[in-house]
Formats: sequence, C-alpha cells, structure tokens
Amino acid sequence: MSFFSMDHVPVLIVIIPLCGAALCPLLSRFGPSLGKRAVIAALFIAFIMSLVQLAYVIQSGEAVHYWLGGWRPPYGIEFVIDGVNGIIIVLVSFIGFMTALFSSPFEEASETSPFRSAGYYSILCFLVIGLLGLSSTGDAFNLYVFMEIVALSGYGLIAIGEEKGPIAAFRYLLTGTIGACAYLMGVGLLYSATGTLNMADLTLRLREVDNLPVIAVAMACIIVGFGIKMALFPLHGWQPAAHSYAHPAADPMIAGVMIKIPAYAMFRFFFCIFDSSLPMMKTVFTIIGIMAVLGILYGSLKALRYDKYNKILAYSSIGQVGYIALGFAIGNFYGIAGAVLHILSHAFMKTGLFYTSAAFKYRYGIHYTDQLGQVYRKMPVTCAALVVLSLSMIGLPPFAGFFSKWYLALGAIRNGQYLYVAVLIISSLLSAVYFFRIFERLFMDEKTVTEPDKTATSAVPAAPEAKRAKPEVPLRMLIPIGIAALMVIALGLGNSFIVNGILKTTVMGVL
Repeated sequence: MSFFSMDHVPVLIVIIPLCGAALCPLLSRFGPSLGKRAVIAALFIAFIMSLVQLAYVIQSGEAVHYWLGGWRPPYGIEFVIDGVNGIIIVLVSFIGFMTALFSSPFEEASETSPFRSAGYYSILCFLVIGLLGLSSTGDAFNLYVFMEIVALSGYGLIAIGEEKGPIAAFRYLLTGTIGACAYLMGVGLLYSATGTLNMADLTLRLREVDNLPVIAVAMACIIVGFGIKMALFPLHGWQPAAHSYAHPAADPMIAGVMIKIPAYAMFRFFFCIFDSSLPMMKTVFTIIGIMAVLGILYGSLKALRYDKYNKILAYSSIGQVGYIALGFAIGNFYGIAGAVLHILSHAFMKTGLFYTSAAFKYRYGIHYTDQLGQVYRKMPVTCAALVVLSLSMIGLPPFAGFFSKWYLALGAIRNGQYLYVAVLIISSLLSAVYFFRIFERLFMDEKTVTEPDKTATSAVPAAPEAKRAKPEVPLRMLIPIGIAALMVIALGLGNSFIVNGILKTTVMGVL
C-alpha cells in the first residue's frame, strides 16, 4: 500500500496543514515570507485532497473509514467521511486557504518582526486543523480534543486583534471552557452507560441502555456544549465581542466557519448517534426549536441597533445560527437539508462580508457604516461583492441564502410548524432593513471618504500603499472577496445537485 494512496487521504488532509503550521516559524528565520508561503501551500494541498476525497465518496456511494495507527474501532480512533462532512471538509480547507491568502497584505503592512507574522499564520493554520479534525473524526473524545484546538487557536486570533481583543478573548475563554466541560461531561455520561467512545459503536450500544435519565442528562450537557461553541441563543454571550475585535484578517474564518462546525457536530449526535425512538427526543427538538426561534429574532433585532459594521454582522450571525438549529428542530429531510445548505451558504456569505469589512479597514480604516459614503466609487468590486452577499443574507433568489431558507420553510410546512415559517419571513424582513440601511449609507450618503480614519483603532494600520490612491485592495485580498460572492451564486444555482445528489443518501440514511 502506497503512503499516498486514497486510503491515507483523510489523515493527510489534517497532517499536511499540521506540518505547515510547525514549519512556519522555522522557515521564517530564513526569510520573512517563507513561513506564510508554507502555510498557504499546505492549506492549498489540503483543499485539493479534500476535493479528491469528496469525489471518491460521491462516486463510490460509500463512506470512507480511516483507522489511525491501524487500530480497529471501537478501540482505536477512526475518521469517517461521508457525503455531508465530505462537503464540510472541502468548505473548511477552501476558506482556510483563502483566508491565509487574504491575510498576507495585513501582515506585510503591520511593520512587525517576521516572527509575529509566523505566529499569526501558525495559529490560523491550527484553527483550520482543529476544524478539519472536528469534521472528520468518528470518536466522541477525539472530537473534544479537536474542539479544544479550535478554541485555543480562536483565543489567540481574537486576543491579537483590536484594542478590546484581549478582553473579548478572555470572555470567550471563560465561556468556551464551560462549553467544553459540558460536552466532556456529556461524553463521560455516555461512556459510563455504554463503555465506548466510537460514534458508530455508541449508536449501537445506546439502543441497549435502559438508564434513560443518564442519556437525558448527557443530551442536556451536549446541547449546552455545542450551543456555546456555535453561539446559539442564549449561549451566545462571547460571540459579539469576539467577532467585533478579532484580528481583521482572521475574523472571516472565525465568523464564517468556526461557529458552523460545532453545528455539524450537533447534527452528528442528535441524528446519527441518538435513536429517534428515545422518548426525550421530541422534548430535545422542541427546546432546540425554542432556542432557534428566539436566537433568530434576537440576533435580527439587535443588529438593527448598531452602526458598527462588524457588530451588525456579529449579531446577524446569531440569527443565522438559529436557522441551522431550526432545521434540526424541524427534523425531516427538508429541514436537515436546509440546515446543512445554510451551513455552507452562510459560511461563504459571512466570510465574504467580513472580507469586505477587513478591506474597508485596510483601505480607509473604516469601522462604522456612516463612514461608507461613496466608497463604491473607489472600491467597486468590494462593494459589488458586499451587495451580492447581503442580498443572499436577506434571502433573495437566485442566491444561496434563499434556497437554504426555502428548504427550511418547506420542511416546516411539511410538519405543520407554521410558526417557524413566520419567523423565517419576519427575520428576512429585518435582515432587509439593516442591510438596506448599509446600502443607503454606501450609495446615497453624500459624504465621501478620502483618507484613513486616524481615530480608528485596529490591530493592523492601513497599509502604506493603501494611502496612495491605488484602486481597491491587493489582488490577494480582492480574489477571495470575489470568490466568496461567486460561491453564493454557484451554491444557489447548484442547490439541487447538493441536496439531491449528495445530501439525500446520507441524510435519508439517518432519518
């Protein structure tokens, strides 16, 4: 068996970025840009391999199983790749690669030692590694390990951000530790009842467990754990500050991807491990539905209050995470398909919007919407992408956001849950209000921005070349912005292929 055979692809997708993160500080000693190039190259290779892996899963119609160290489950750790997490692994590796590329001008403009840049790229790469492992693993405790890698990386990227970044990171540390402990307690209770940590083995052994109170408490702990990590209302307290003050170049990865993968992990537990015949499942989905509805309305209403661009996007994310949880609460095929499609579409929508935020900071030091007047004249591509991504967030066709909401509404109608449909409509209208308010400032405000805002506080000052009336931003930033906008169009037009061609077999197999 060759080392580079298809059998080793699942683990190589994680190992290659790990090598890039480890080599980054060492290579930076020989050249200031060598370390970051190693990380960008490693993430690009991981992305290509994730595409190969997904193509194999689609073509074969079967999940890929990889046993680390050759130890057979349930005694060893296993990676399991099916249609759903195969797509998510492609998503994580692709956005990770784009964000590393997008970060390059920021680190060049910071005028710091190459070791700061190396540290940033290593931490960013570890964040991607944690998300890839969290998406791939079939072991409940190994999932906790990767969750902590994600958390530690997130603490670092938030702490090195803007002036209030360290405070936001400390708040996330406290809240995230509670979430991790809650999840670990839930896994410990499941282990005490079944004697196994392998997810597939847990599925089989839980059917034989008679101690329902233990399972109920474990479920509650897991909901709290994942709810905190995915910023599900009312467990979202860490999220607005973290998204507002993180490193501007890493913020797109934190806001666009980091809070989505715990949502996928919640799907794995409540639809793949816990038996739908358990008497408490109806109560569990009712609770998740209530949290989702309140989160959607709360996030949409709070976003109306703010003029700071990142704050609007942060509170908007609370509502968008509610859409994903709403799909889980609906529980039928269309609800799950809508939730998974929204994980994909919102990842690109919110990543792209935070790219535009970082571009405005880089070019003019803009933090607030009232500073956006006539910026479209000098940053037309960035502003065009902002419009496309915002319209998708509102839920207008043919963009991806419309179709994910469409499947959610269709699933709710099939179940007779018309309250959920009403909430989807109301939240879309509220989204239209705060995004069209941004459009008004952008296109109709007569005040024109000409120089970087000297009073703005940012982890990275405006780049020297940005002050010289150059159009837009460097291509390394402009390309990811454009790709994010194009992806929400592609996901919208290709939604039927994703839902019927990839998700249907996997999702129907667990319902």
